Amino acid sequence: MLGATLEDYYRARAREYDRFYQNPVRQNDLARLRAWLTDNVRGRTILEVAAGTGYWTEVAAPVCKAITATDPVWETLAFAAQRQLGANVVLATADAYDLSHFSALFDTGMAHFWWSHIEKQRQLEFLSKFTTCLKPDALVLMIDQVYVEGICPPMSRCDEWHNRFELRTLQNGATYEIVKNYPSDEELKASFAQFVQDVQIMRLDHFWALSARNRAN
Repeated sequence: MLGATLEDYYRARAREYDRFYQNPVRQNDLARLRAWLTDNVRGRTILEVAAGTGYWTEVAAPVCKAITATDPVWETLAFAAQRQLGANVVLATADAYDLSHFSALFDTGMAHFWWSHIEKQRQLEFLSKFTTCLKPDALVLMIDQVYVEGICPPMSRCDEWHNRFELRTLQNGATYEIVKNYPSDEELKASFAQFVQDVQIMRLDHFWALSARNRAN
């Protein structure tokens, strides 16, 4: 839909979003990512940005100390609320570019399948707001997609900032154009360098996973 925002798209896609995780070709990668995330968040207090329907919240919840899982779209969080997340999980609507209302600092920040939707000209803005909510040396965790020909939609256009756009069609036939970037390891390291250290990137067939340590604020 012309003029629709990313939030409009995810609001409309909320009911069918989890089909993404049911694709058979992704199962080996997803198993490795669930194990990776479980190992990294054990005993931690987490701020999650772009939690969506809570797939990764549900992975982390059994082993972490607490999660504040946020998303700007309450319709996706409504599906997250239907999961058995536990008393250590709080769901809250929040703008990823405005996280100032969190008074306590977290020792872990995670944002999965969000980085690819951030316009390149806003990446530093997001990281600045995100890392300010984290303690010095806090763990930063992200998971996102690798472009796979024949599975990922082709590019519909590229803008002046070199953001890649693609068309997504929902089950009801509605089509949305959204930002979907597929950064290289070098691009990720360059984007994160000002805010984090000890960046480690794991690339699988369909996904990448990044871990890093927050610099002192």
